[in-house]
Amino acid sequence: MKKTVNINLGGRPFIIDEDAYKTLDNYLSSIERHFSKSEGFEDILYDIEARIAELFEENDNTGQIITSKKIEEIKSTMGRPQDFGAEEYSEPNNKSTHSNRRLFRDPEDKVIGGVASGLTAYYGMKDTLLIRLLFVLFGLFSIGLIVYVVLWIAIPKAKTSSDFLAMRGEKINIENIAKTVEDGFMDLKNTFDELHNDFKSKIKN
Repeated sequence: MKKTVNINLGGRPFIIDEDAYKTLDNYLSSIERHFSKSEGFEDILYDIEARIAELFEENDNTGQIITSKKIEEIKSTMGRPQDFGAEEYSEPNNKSTHSNRRLFRDPEDKVIGGVASGLTAYYGMKDTLLIRLLFVLFGLFSIGLIVYVVLWIAIPKAKTSSDFLAMRGEKINIENIAKTVEDGFMDLKNTFDELHNDFKSKIKN
């Protein structure tokens, strides 16, 4: 007989046996130590926990107790911190494919609602121009506007780093989640630096 523990992971409740809990706790503690000095540290941890919660829910019945076997499956899917400690981590068969992509609206590359950029990522296209031109063209006959509004309502907006990775068909593991969050913080920092420099230039002039 094993004890069970109630946990909250990524905002979702789970029941996990005591051995599995210890393994998961050690795993997350290792990840926390590894990324403790990274940009967006808290966001990285939250997104990793949210992704693990999604994996817990995949193909599982409600109320099923999570075992050590499931934790080992999670670690195989997400990767282990030591796999990419001081060296660049890479796995075979990690290329983007249409089959593992999910359709999201892209809020970081939008003109109106991010529908065109989301479709561009989903179909593996490099430029959103063609899809945007198609919407404009069909918009002249009203049907383009209707289709766009329907897609805007139906397609969810990418919010987490896992969403952005799934949108591009990239493997959702620890390394890629962390890289996505860190890149986002770096882009934000660069934007603030540009605004700060522009402001200083205007003051001098």
